[in-house]
Amino acid sequence: MAGRLKWNLRWRLSLLWFLEWGITGTVMTYMPVYLESIQISKTQQSHLYAVMAIGLWVAPFVVGQVADRYLAMEKLLAVSHFVGGLTLYFLAQAMELYDETQANFQSLIWLVGLFAVAYMPTVPLVSAMCFRHLTDPDGQFGKVRVWGTVGWMIGGVMLSFWLEQDLVLQWLGVNHPNWRAATFLPELFEKLPRPRNSDCFRIGAILSFALSSFCIFLPHTPPAKKPQGQVAPLAVLAMFKDPTVALFIGISCLLTILVVPLYNLAVPPMLTDRGVSANWVPVVMLIGQISEFPSLLLLALMLRRLGPKAVFALGIVAWIVRYLIFASQAPWSFVVLALSLHGVCHVFLAIVAQMYLDAQCSKDLRATAQNLLMFITLGIGMPLGTLLAGWLRESFHETPWKLFGVPALAAVLVLIVFWFTIRFPATLRQPASAEPAAPEPTPSPPASTGVATETT
Repeated sequence: MAGRLKWNLRWRLSLLWFLEWGITGTVMTYMPVYLESIQISKTQQSHLYAVMAIGLWVAPFVVGQVADRYLAMEKLLAVSHFVGGLTLYFLAQAMELYDETQANFQSLIWLVGLFAVAYMPTVPLVSAMCFRHLTDPDGQFGKVRVWGTVGWMIGGVMLSFWLEQDLVLQWLGVNHPNWRAATFLPELFEKLPRPRNSDCFRIGAILSFALSSFCIFLPHTPPAKKPQGQVAPLAVLAMFKDPTVALFIGISCLLTILVVPLYNLAVPPMLTDRGVSANWVPVVMLIGQISEFPSLLLLALMLRRLGPKAVFALGIVAWIVRYLIFASQAPWSFVVLALSLHGVCHVFLAIVAQMYLDAQCSKDLRATAQNLLMFITLGIGMPLGTLLAGWLRESFHETPWKLFGVPALAAVLVLIVFWFTIRFPATLRQPASAEPAAPEPTPSPPASTGVATETT
């Protein structure tokens, strides 16, 4: 059974995940549709997604080294999210300029790359912070990580309601005229600027600034007092001497190349082709995020009953099933089923991989190890996968059975290789005592929070 999670720690880590994934929930679910609307080609879209990997190229060698050796994680998170918020704000302006002129694509590349450098390394840092403070990560991690799913969902719903505020107000006025919201919301919206499609970046910027400020309340997470070596990335690379670790990370990278990017690039346009309004795509995509709740809450039980190897294999099977559904042009009810498999696809693959790698390294290398995993899977695998996905979309956009059938077949082959070559331990680790927390500094008033106080 999972150890008891203290409330003072639980609410801080939960809100951290809520804001961390709220940023991506407002940007990533709507971005493919928005890029289509401003006439950015499918090939250019794949370039924009590929350049996001730049953030993961620097993560294990700079951010991981800093977090594991020199600077407290909460301070690094505050700086990163402040820079990320500024970048998202300017990215909204640049996107609007491109829509008018069709002439500044290079500036989009630079801004997306800068945002990636600021934001992408914070995701493994948040995981590493949780692993540092949780006494039983296998049993407790899902309880705080689930709030990242809530943040993603709220971000997507908030964006859709903002963009479709006229329709929402009309629905309230017709169906619930006596509700207070029916009179309060129109007055509020009149005082605010009219919605623009580029507001997905502005809302993401607001959440980034909020998270930067909130970092002052996070548990103090300094570097390990007695690191085993001065260069953390080199120490983590030594883990590749273990053939199981090396092969497992290689398989994780293959899955990232073959299955993940196509989902992000092809599914939102597929939904619009099936009649979903572009502004409501983030809400429809919430079906996948909702499915993360049972997956995260059942993760500890599944790991105990089936073992990490079987759980990871189930994640691969879920990808195969959902792509076969998309390839078959199945009725809408089956599309909903395929979307709802997202929880199994993400939690049973990505989070199990994070837990496995964290269990293999010492505590003074955890931030670097998580960043190295993301560097290999998302920093190398994702850009290659986005280029492959862009080619598949250009080649097979009129033949869905090929567009989604190719990655489904590739995932079958990866599943066979994984099952017959990887030898996982029966359990990832035994529950351990909490790491003695360093004394936390007395929080300053929120008004003084900012860069100086220092992302399933």
